[in-house]
Amino acid sequence: MSAPWFYVTDGIQGGPVEHGALAGLAVGGRLKGNSLLWTEGMAEWKSASEVEPALFSGQPAPAAEWFYLDGQMQKGPVTFAELQELVRKGLVIKATSVWKDGMPAWRAAGQVPSLAALPFRSQSMAPGQPPPMPDRGMLGGIGAKISEVAQLPTLSNVPIKDILIGGLDQAAKAKTEEIEDEFAVGTSTTTPHLLKVATGWPRIRTAYRVLVAALAVYILLRFGFSQWGNINFIPGMAFVGSFVVPLSVVILFFELNTPRNVSFYQVARMTMLGGACSLISTMFVFQFVPGAGTGSLIPALLTGVGEETGKLLALLLIVGAVRYRWQLNGLLFGAAVGAGFAGFESAGYAFQFGYRGFLDAITQGGYPLNAAFAYGLHEAIDVITFRGMLAPGGHVIWTAMIGAALWKVKGDKPFKLNMLFHPIVLRRWVIAVVLHGLWDSEFPFLNSWIQAGALFLVGWYLIFAILKDAFAEVEAARNQL
Repeated sequence: MSAPWFYVTDGIQGGPVEHGALAGLAVGGRLKGNSLLWTEGMAEWKSASEVEPALFSGQPAPAAEWFYLDGQMQKGPVTFAELQELVRKGLVIKATSVWKDGMPAWRAAGQVPSLAALPFRSQSMAPGQPPPMPDRGMLGGIGAKISEVAQLPTLSNVPIKDILIGGLDQAAKAKTEEIEDEFAVGTSTTTPHLLKVATGWPRIRTAYRVLVAALAVYILLRFGFSQWGNINFIPGMAFVGSFVVPLSVVILFFELNTPRNVSFYQVARMTMLGGACSLISTMFVFQFVPGAGTGSLIPALLTGVGEETGKLLALLLIVGAVRYRWQLNGLLFGAAVGAGFAGFESAGYAFQFGYRGFLDAITQGGYPLNAAFAYGLHEAIDVITFRGMLAPGGHVIWTAMIGAALWKVKGDKPFKLNMLFHPIVLRRWVIAVVLHGLWDSEFPFLNSWIQAGALFLVGWYLIFAILKDAFAEVEAARNQL
């Protein structure tokens, strides 16, 4: 049997595949003339058009659109294939500043999603293995295994720190008008052409402003209640407290939606209506999933089956809109539905624990009415605080994962019900169910905070891997224009 082939298209590595499969990949657009190819016996990666010219004889010449800095001297433009050759020769490295039309500023080549998988470093490899594969260490090995199971790229060259905190200074200095402009997108007149979409990794800033503002509202309501004892403050505390963190995470995904083709109206609609519908559909699904619960692993997994299916069904409200074609859109809509579900559920738990605490204080503790009410309120606030702290690692990202998978399958095609059963969607649904089940399980040998922290890290590892794939999808579409 012939040696397998590996390929890199738009920064995403694929393979191994048989040689005979290359023609099919080229017809399907997954292998392009400027893709890189490698198989055993080749000393280095080479462009697909050089290795298999017959597959690309009818394709138009690629555009020369990349510029790079050699020291302080600007060079270019060069084609993507020429840039790959510069990387191969070591003339362009990860730290080299590059730019092309659509990027807001020069970025290090290693931080551009479509370039992240290029072989920036050459190294000797064992026979039969594609270069380059640097030593990842234990944590990198765990991440690589997670990516392998999820069939997603690794987080190599993903600037997580820059994405999450690189915009903090801008968030603090941004004017109100700039924040308002952030939300003025997604309509027929405010959606930018794909060629004007910013490339590279965005920096989060507005989500922090929303989080601070929402926390301020919650603190004011709580101060009002503690100062004057007026119970009219309590419903507002419960509602705002339940949604403050989930909503902030949704805004984070709103900022990461670089095509800017989703309006805040649709985000709010999917958070409120989608969240409510997901609760209804979940209760319907639970009619067919007996034995769900928390604590033990099997009941917890059954809870995951019911709730993740219910939230997936809620995405049917929006998935039929053809103009939402990107995985980034699915991430955002999934996050919105998950945030609505989490917020309504937290408000329900707050009422449940508060009411139960009130009754227990009277019936078991013999508290007077006022003291029992205060005890119940304390229980409700504890639930809101606890669930708010854990919210970024729960429902919001689980449904976002599923949403991204569904939109990856749908793309710009009309939605069909059989897409719900596509292997990509089913795999991502199973991952969300397992994460959900482990989250709701109790293991006597494991501290609950360590358990939650580990699942939090795994969940966000998957989110950033999906983002890497999603940004490369947008970049590939831009390159075809």
